[in-house]
Amino acid sequence: MNFASTAVQDELAEAALHYLTDRYPPARVAEFAEHGAHDVDAWPELVRQGWLDGDLGLVELALLAQANGTALHPVAWWSTMGAALPAYRAAGLEPPGTVSYGDGSSSCRARHDGATWRLDGHLRQVVDAGYAVELVVAATDGYGPALFTVRTDDPGVTLSAHDGLDPLRGSATVQLAGATGRLLLTGPAADAARVAGQRRAVVLACAEAVGVGQRALAMAIEHAQARVQFDRPIGSFQAVAHRLADSYADLELARSLVYRAAVAVADAEADGASGPTESLDDALACAEVSCPAAAVAACESAVQVFGGIGVTWEFPLHWWYRRALWLQSFHRARTDALATVADALLADSVTHRTTDR
Repeated sequence: MNFASTAVQDELAEAALHYLTDRYPPARVAEFAEHGAHDVDAWPELVRQGWLDGDLGLVELALLAQANGTALHPVAWWSTMGAALPAYRAAGLEPPGTVSYGDGSSSCRARHDGATWRLDGHLRQVVDAGYAVELVVAATDGYGPALFTVRTDDPGVTLSAHDGLDPLRGSATVQLAGATGRLLLTGPAADAARVAGQRRAVVLACAEAVGVGQRALAMAIEHAQARVQFDRPIGSFQAVAHRLADSYADLELARSLVYRAAVAVADAEADGASGPTESLDDALACAEVSCPAAAVAACESAVQVFGGIGVTWEFPLHWWYRRALWLQSFHRARTDALATVADALLADSVTHRTTDR
């Protein structure tokens, strides 16, 4: 299978990166981060540029997510395009703006109130809830799983924001008390959309991690070339050069794994496979193990290369480091991907030993 990007994909990635780096220099990113704010005025421009087009496949979306990580895009694009969007698309709808997803399958219940659905319960750790126009809520309707949308400005919706490690990727606890819900999907269709959203969120988060690591590495390389000690650029010293080379190798492996996972998920969606498959689970797990770890390591290496300035509040590197740590915590909280990778490796080892005998 050919995993090389096409000319159209390369142009898409280049255009996205040019737009983001031009609009969000590090100083502007730091300004948003220090105030825990998003560039809410930028959403119409993303729509105009086609970032929500239904023709974009998961590989193309991963390229955009990677550019998001590189620029630390202060817009709720990931929360919209990940777990929430498949529910709208499966119902034949488009999101009204930035949206997010809340899993209330065990904590939220929907009930009929005449011709209206009412939702009661709570949702934990809803990412970017404060910037969402609507939330996609997984709840039970008395018969089984169902997906609803609720407006965040509904009188029955209360948001309690949390202070987190990354102020550009904030979350909130959402309390629903008779909130008006719009039914999107029920039964197997709801389950399929929920699974599709989870898979997409993982792939896009992994791609974003690669972009975060690339930006940190680029900062470190630029500094290593410019900073001179003992009449030589510090990048010429083995201790620095080897550290940067290791980061580059880790990020290239992570990049390959995330696009392998994107292709695997896209193929599963095309085949209509909503349940788990061994090859798909392995591809997702490998990306989850590799990508956030590579991003964290690249950021930590960059801090070492910069020395004392790398740990100051005024220097912007720590915002990318915070995102890398957030992405790592997101994957650890979601599933034990490392166990899936270990099981696959051990199974291959047993198979090879049996064959050799």
